Amino acid sequence: MSTILIIDDDAQLNLMLKSALELKGYSVDTACNGKKAKSLYQKNTYDIIITDIIMPEGDGFEVILDLRRMGLSDRIIAISGGGRTSAEDYLATAQHFDVAAIFSKPLDLQQLRTKVDEIIKSHT
Repeated sequence: MSTILIIDDDAQLNLMLKSALELKGYSVDTACNGKKAKSLYQKNTYDIIITDIIMPEGDGFEVILDLRRMGLSDRIIAISGGGRTSAEDYLATAQHFDVAAIFSKPLDLQQLRTKVDEIIKSHT
């Protein structure tokens, strides 16, 4: 079974994504910030990591850089609803770190699930 880690400080979004992906047969863990996520991905192996960019206690850029050093940038999906600047600005920066995909919030669940399936298939 493929495993996914979702990192977002929005608990409702984490729950919604977790439910949507578990319905597709994936095993899903969630973390509310980069610090908690790091303790998870250092202990577990994930096929996909979906990370928000703007979060307290370890933002998505820190997560992306850490995972990139581990050789996992091709398994990262970066998501953002914006912050001080637009979501597109944050996502464009994330794309420079070779993430597998970027999505603006609100998320299109069908497109996200399709991209997750594509990434999983490319690693099997």
